[in-house]
Amino acid sequence: MDNQRRQELAVQRALAMEVVKPYCEKNGLSITKLNKQRFIIINSLAAFGQPSDVVPNGLLNDLDTQPKPTLVLKLADGKILIEETEYTRKYLSME
Repeated sequence: MDNQRRQELAVQRALAMEVVKPYCEKNGLSITKLNKQRFIIINSLAAFGQPSDVVPNGLLNDLDTQPKPTLVLKLADGKILIEETEYTRKYLSME
């Protein structure tokens, strides 16, 4: 990934953090934990994902090494929607 793309992703991540912060506070989710997660943009979706602790072994365990999505951001009717996943509470709950 080139430097310009890294900078763009950093700005997008910062904007996403500002959007999800009130949601996390309202729903008992940890901003500190979220801040340690990966940030991914795929087409029209943005997502935070818990990094995997599985050691990669080529294509033999490729799926097991993928981050687990915890919060997904979607654009609908000009508004950003935040959706939880099956992993949200497991990785982001405040304990």
